[in-house]
Amino acid sequence: MRFDDRGQRRNSLLPPVSAYHPRPTASLGAYVDASGYLYAMAAVGMSFAGLSVLTMILGQMLGGQMNKFDGFVARSWVQLGFMITLGSILPPLLALFGVSTLVVWRISSGLMAAILGWWALTFPRRRRAAKPTPLPLQVVTFCAAMDLVALVLAANAVAGPVESLQGVYAASITAILIGAAMLFLFAFVHWYEALLGHEQPKS
Repeated sequence: MRFDDRGQRRNSLLPPVSAYHPRPTASLGAYVDASGYLYAMAAVGMSFAGLSVLTMILGQMLGGQMNKFDGFVARSWVQLGFMITLGSILPPLLALFGVSTLVVWRISSGLMAAILGWWALTFPRRRRAAKPTPLPLQVVTFCAAMDLVALVLAANAVAGPVESLQGVYAASITAILIGAAMLFLFAFVHWYEALLGHEQPKS
């Protein structure tokens, strides 16, 4: 057993906290534990995926019929939720292997850039396969924003300043969450309006 810089006892087999975030410096007014923030983001990501499934179940309970496009929307929500969770637990996972701070954030940024970039670039094609209609402006904006986040992660993996690696990474994961929430709200509003329009003739 040994003690960390806060005087708390912890198991000597665990990697030091500094393995995946740098030590606080005097220039930081309020030190925020990167691991704590990412763990919270992981929980939010899993909650988002669960909420997406519950929304589809609720739609069926209210009389809606699940079609090909609804299935695509639900899969997209769940994929985003799991993507947020993966991005949140990846740095602590790499730290368990004794990887240095610099390598942890660069590898995490590179992997998430590849995953998010592929997902965002193929999203319009997969959406057209589910519903061959022009993409709404909101969806185009969402895809462009996710492409931009992927580029930021790629830049962070290759040439990001060392002192801002964890901040850029955490901000990028947060941006994915915000984009997913906006897409969820946009799709939910349209789904609810369609459901009301379907029930209107019966009233």
